[in-house]
Amino acid sequence: MVLKKLSLRKLFLVFILIVIVGMVAALIGQGRFRGGPPGGGPSQDWGGRPGGAGSYSLDTLKPKVKPPSGKVSVYKGFWLPCSFMEDACQPMNDTKILRATGVNIVGIAPNIKINDKGEIQALPLDYLDQRLNEITARYYQAGIRVFMSPELDYATDLNSRSGGEPRRIPKEVAATPGFMDKYDSLIEDLSKLAQKYQFEFFSPLNEADMKLGIGVSSSWGQKILPKIKSNYKGKVLWKVGLGVNPQIQQINFKGYDLLGIDFTAPGGAETQSLSSFPSIVKGAVENANKAAKRDAVPKVIFAEVGVWGGALKFSEEGKVKVHQIIFEQGKEQVAGFIILDPPADLGGWTIKNSKALEEIKLWFTQKL
Repeated sequence: MVLKKLSLRKLFLVFILIVIVGMVAALIGQGRFRGGPPGGGPSQDWGGRPGGAGSYSLDTLKPKVKPPSGKVSVYKGFWLPCSFMEDACQPMNDTKILRATGVNIVGIAPNIKINDKGEIQALPLDYLDQRLNEITARYYQAGIRVFMSPELDYATDLNSRSGGEPRRIPKEVAATPGFMDKYDSLIEDLSKLAQKYQFEFFSPLNEADMKLGIGVSSSWGQKILPKIKSNYKGKVLWKVGLGVNPQIQQINFKGYDLLGIDFTAPGGAETQSLSSFPSIVKGAVENANKAAKRDAVPKVIFAEVGVWGGALKFSEEGKVKVHQIIFEQGKEQVAGFIILDPPADLGGWTIKNSKALEEIKLWFTQKL
């Protein structure tokens, strides 16, 4: 009797073990334990692609929903920098709230790490395809368009945990011949996904001027452009991080369809900051339009603007004023307003349920 009970117990334990192994294997097959931060070293050798992009066909999944039809005269949306993470750190990803606010586009950013050897850590292509299938379906069903701008974080150790602002690449590292080769291969694959899911526009690197430096980003932007256009037939965006810096005049934007400038209100004393902000924005608009005209770029947009850094400490009225200034200075001067939605786990303050959101809604639904 004792032996019989023991055998049954063993059989039950073996059964439980088999179930657990099966569940883990299924999750790995979905990409849940591969590639994403904090990760474990280079997730894929883009270029060689063992077990990654090279073994996965983009025909595996079909888009669930087509993007909204028709042309957009003014883009009105939010930049959602942690949209690929699964910890709900992006407050403004609720499509009902977005639609009520008058939004017609959102920006998403897959997070990628690169080390000093040019090795990269990124979500596997099959998982990216799966997530984009879900993300685009959610937004397209709500009549909201999507654009993508990959976020690159420099790390000497790819196993290190990321946090806060993405780290810039040292100038001497960025200028090393071949440094961006593996990243370029990844961008070619992402541009194919951009075409598959018919993104409204696609940027090869978020704020390349800040990540690579002015000179390197200018030449790299021209090098990567034909590779993108061979796969993606939509609008290509050059998203500038130094949006208020006259140095953007040194960047070659030729061939791009959109020039997007990023900026947020300066920190420090609230009254002084708000007093100087209108002239800062006005100068940024003039600078960008001048560069766009020189390089025959059809449109300029505000690609990531609002409250961040020291301005997060402003009063609620001050934050409202920041957005009001952005709209007043940009109206009829730019073709789009993409407002930064500060991630809840970084800045503390969020736009959702704020007085600033009421101001944004007023402009998105009535004034633009």
